[in-house]
Amino acid sequence: MKIKFWLALFLIVLFGLGVRFYKLGSIPLSLDWDEASLGWNAYSLLKTGTDEYGKALPVSFRSFNDYKPPLYVYSTILPIAVFGLNEFSVRFPSAAAGTLTVLVTFFLVKELLELGKAKEPEEGKGKVALIAAFLLAISPWSIQFSRVAFEANLALFFFVVGGYFLARFLNRKENPALFLAAAGYLSSIYSYHSSRVVAPAFLLGVVIYYRRIFWEKRKVVVIAALFGLVGLYPLVRNTLHTGSLGARFTTVSIFTSPAMKNNPYEIARLFGKNYLNHFNFDFLFLTGDGNGRHHAPDMGVLYLAELPFLLAGLYFLLSEHPKWFFFTAWWFLTAPLASAMTTTTPHAVRALLFLPTYQIFTAYGLVKTVSLVKTTLRPAVFLGVSLLFLLNFGYYLHQYFIHYPIESAKDWQYGYKEAVKKVLANEKNFDRIYITSAYDQPYIYFLFYGRIAPTVKNSGYFYHGMDKYEFDLDGKDKNGLYVVSPGEVTPDLKIFDRVNFPDGTPAFLFGRM
Repeated sequence: MKIKFWLALFLIVLFGLGVRFYKLGSIPLSLDWDEASLGWNAYSLLKTGTDEYGKALPVSFRSFNDYKPPLYVYSTILPIAVFGLNEFSVRFPSAAAGTLTVLVTFFLVKELLELGKAKEPEEGKGKVALIAAFLLAISPWSIQFSRVAFEANLALFFFVVGGYFLARFLNRKENPALFLAAAGYLSSIYSYHSSRVVAPAFLLGVVIYYRRIFWEKRKVVVIAALFGLVGLYPLVRNTLHTGSLGARFTTVSIFTSPAMKNNPYEIARLFGKNYLNHFNFDFLFLTGDGNGRHHAPDMGVLYLAELPFLLAGLYFLLSEHPKWFFFTAWWFLTAPLASAMTTTTPHAVRALLFLPTYQIFTAYGLVKTVSLVKTTLRPAVFLGVSLLFLLNFGYYLHQYFIHYPIESAKDWQYGYKEAVKKVLANEKNFDRIYITSAYDQPYIYFLFYGRIAPTVKNSGYFYHGMDKYEFDLDGKDKNGLYVVSPGEVTPDLKIFDRVNFPDGTPAFLFGRM
């Protein structure tokens, strides 16, 4: 491949890195409770070798009794050791994973286009791979979740790594590639819950479709499968011992609703509805899902400029049906399976494994469309398309970096850091401190931003209080400090300080009886 392609790839990855790391510690404005939990558990492991509950090197982290997968916490230990316990360190693994996913996507697409000795010329393959990587670098979906500590983004990176090595194995019959693919998918499963559904479903389809290749290399396949099963053993053992999967599954699954029990028709109907919700036009291109943490204001997870080329890519792929199409199409079709099993759909986090299939289809459609244009008109078409994407990307950057910090502050539990700072400055003046739970999980912020040593472990009581802090507002204590939400102010509470949201409305109010 020509040097210009490698230079272009370097610039794309560098650009992807810049947009993911720029103001990483300050936008979004604050850590949500899951980010704070991931960071505190990593800090606790760094300092004591145990998590917040005193468990040594856990396979899942109890956290808020939602039992988080382990890899994101472990990947955060090094950034915290280097940069300290802060927002940047907690988000660093996700930003790094998002950047590296851009790089791996280029090699994945190159490998896919080689599958079955595809007819596209080498330069054409390079263009499709570069454009797919570029589209992922500027993707609102990817940027959004690369800039926060979402385990799903780390899982996506490992899933793409697994996809690259699996395609390499199918294309070149290299034995080590199959083991590296297994390691990639295992790591994805240990990173986020959705991969535990999507990865097996995807791999099963690939094995069936490319069965001749797998049968030809059956001895290696058996060994790789055993490697995978051995790798899964700690997770399975931990799940059976703690009931961690059941705890998480019960809170979000459509199967545990009383209305769904013993009603397979209703389950099938709701699953189908939830699955199709992920192809909703508004979700993809206009508004995103209903969670303010998952998208910039007035933005979907894809650009409108991508739509015509996405449709063109699907048309060309369906009509030409190259041998690599099944691999990507099956990935695309299995990506929302885990999310479709949950009660809130569409869900941008649980369906993040869609990436980078949308970008691959769009890149293919763009290259094919431009190739149909007369040679003399191609520069003008290229300029027009570039301007279209530039306008979309510029609008996204404006929405994300200018409007999003203000409009999404409440979604990100903004104010806890400032509230903890004020509490610490005043705590010596009060016998007890009563903290509202209106914004959920206040204890984790007092661990993360407070002076509680990680050697003090959570017996389960931290949900209710610690030291002189109580995370409820019961009773009237004349010697107590009350930190309340605006809706909890009572006539006998004398307010003397406050923490405001960025728009000037009160987040926390400080008072005494």
